Amino acid sequence: MSEGSVKTEQKEEEQGRAPLTAEQLERGPGVPSNEVEMITAAAEAAKMAYEDGITRQKLRFLLPRDGVLSPTDEDWPGGIMQLFFACSPITRAFLRRLSSTAGGVGAKCTEQRLDESGVDGVSLWTAQAEKAADDMSAFCQPNGETLDAVEQVCKSAGPRLVLMINPQWRETMDSYDELGNKEGLIGAFGRFLGGTTGDRQRVADLGFKDTYLIQEYVVRGDDCRIVKSYPYPDWYAYTSDDDEKLVCLGKQKSRPTYQDISDMFEEKGVAMKWAREAGIGKKFE
Repeated sequence: MSEGSVKTEQKEEEQGRAPLTAEQLERGPGVPSNEVEMITAAAEAAKMAYEDGITRQKLRFLLPRDGVLSPTDEDWPGGIMQLFFACSPITRAFLRRLSSTAGGVGAKCTEQRLDESGVDGVSLWTAQAEKAADDMSAFCQPNGETLDAVEQVCKSAGPRLVLMINPQWRETMDSYDELGNKEGLIGAFGRFLGGTTGDRQRVADLGFKDTYLIQEYVVRGDDCRIVKSYPYPDWYAYTSDDDEKLVCLGKQKSRPTYQDISDMFEEKGVAMKWAREAGIGKKFE
């Protein structure tokens, strides 16, 4: 058993929860098929993390588009503001669900826009519970310019829960980030060009932990979703076979890259989708 699994099991025992079984650890948390399932799964993950002392949490959701959960990429019509109009209601629904996990009614939720220009798509949702100690704050689509506000809210919140939903920076590094990691003028130049390493580091310094993240990519022609859900210690990669049955491609400690997922397909002997569709490759089942 890995060190991460041992720590997770210890925390579950302390909270009176049954530890994850070997079967659960193998198949992972699964993927939601609709908005309600996603919000419910995320609320359960956030609740368990909070019970284990994680009061600063980062989550990433897929967003509904034409009734289907879809990736939040550059192909989204209308750009960042249309993403915001989809993400804000999800944030509210998530807070309502999270505040009612103890069996009570959902907390009263209010929203404050943080983008003075009105075009950056950033807001702060607050959930007021019956007890002030149970109040929560959630930043919807925060960007680098919002981090001062995030820091201020974290300071005033103390042990209360603060969440970040669908931050606008990337989770992975690009060439600008690699430059931004360097010292001196080169590093400053990389950050100026758009590197987000500094934003991610600042968030980490504030104590934010990933508690529920789901993202979607097309790999070798197949739609794939990667999921990180507390208290599972690993990331999981999923796809659907040619009969539309959910398949867990694999798991690993770090966030799976495109190449990682491609390697998982190869290890399972799955042919490219175009080859399967052309009758050249073996059916994926």
